[in-house]
Amino acid sequence: MDAIIILDRVQFAAVRVNANTEWSFAEVYDLHGASAAAEFGITTGSPEVGERIAELVGVLAGRPLDDEQAVVEAAGIDPGLLTPISITSVAVSALRNIVTVLQAVHAGVSLTEKLGGTAASSVELYANINRALLGRHRSPASFGRVAERAAGRGFRTIKCAPFDEVDKTKTADSAVEASRTGVERVAAVRAAIGPDIRLLVDCHRRFDLESALRVAEELVKLDVGWFEEPVDIESSQDDMAEIARRVSMPVAGGESLYGVESFEALLEKRATHVIMPDVMFCGGASEAYRTGLLAHRLGAGFSPHSPSGTVPLLTSAHVCAALPDAMPLEHAVGETPWRHELLDPPERVEDGRLWFPGGPGLGATLNAAVIDR
Repeated sequence: MDAIIILDRVQFAAVRVNANTEWSFAEVYDLHGASAAAEFGITTGSPEVGERIAELVGVLAGRPLDDEQAVVEAAGIDPGLLTPISITSVAVSALRNIVTVLQAVHAGVSLTEKLGGTAASSVELYANINRALLGRHRSPASFGRVAERAAGRGFRTIKCAPFDEVDKTKTADSAVEASRTGVERVAAVRAAIGPDIRLLVDCHRRFDLESALRVAEELVKLDVGWFEEPVDIESSQDDMAEIARRVSMPVAGGESLYGVESFEALLEKRATHVIMPDVMFCGGASEAYRTGLLAHRLGAGFSPHSPSGTVPLLTSAHVCAALPDAMPLEHAVGETPWRHELLDPPERVEDGRLWFPGGPGLGATLNAAVIDR
């Protein structure tokens, strides 16, 4: 039987990584003195998410929680607020993650085991090279160099987000014209890594239906392994389904969705072949695990979205390890050389894999000395 968790207090920390990135953490303690951390930084609204987490911990403090799903009801949260990457859904995802990890800690088991899996030594990662290129020269040659370095570190799958020049205001013809440099970036990556390494492309929802289909024809020629979110997956699911039906490479997406029901609707519409829940947004590790079981049952791929810091990566790795057929997990490479130091013991990425630290819960905690520094 799972431990009853009674939250006590929360403390926050933030680490400025570079001009484009800040990792924000909430560490919540229970009445027994155990603690668990979750990252909650998003592109906008991180301070508001922190305030919401503090508010919810204040409401929940002293109340027994027998399950992470009890967070919503016990806090009196209107389910209508749990929309994609809303302030409340990100805050709730953080707290649901924390309750699940605390239960694993009290049970003396890893998060993998708490979710229903068997403890593993490592999981395979794929290298997202985009974070290493943000704010820097983004020529095709730069994409190729960073991809080649990632391949040299043992990654057998590499992802890029190449379509900087495309946006939703463009007509289909102008979007296709603007995508030419992006296709050149993808071609440079393929040339750098050779034919044997899998290449994924993230479109960041920059296209409409017509332009997505036309650009897909060019990417197929470069042996691209998946076509991620070419259109807005929340407002244009019919278009996503049409793209998934008509292109010859797998379509992936779902990073912003909350709740297994959202992913079930996506899969029932056949709008994607690979679902990508993010533990920071989808409702936490347990919800991501249930989503993975859904994907397995329906014959879809499962690969969590995780271009963030050390805590979400380790959390997502436990989810992948607990599932029977998870695909490689996303890892943002090259963003900062001291990333691994934020955890104690340090994050260990070798030979294209994340190696588990062992021990209960996540197996690692935030390194307060490094964060203070």
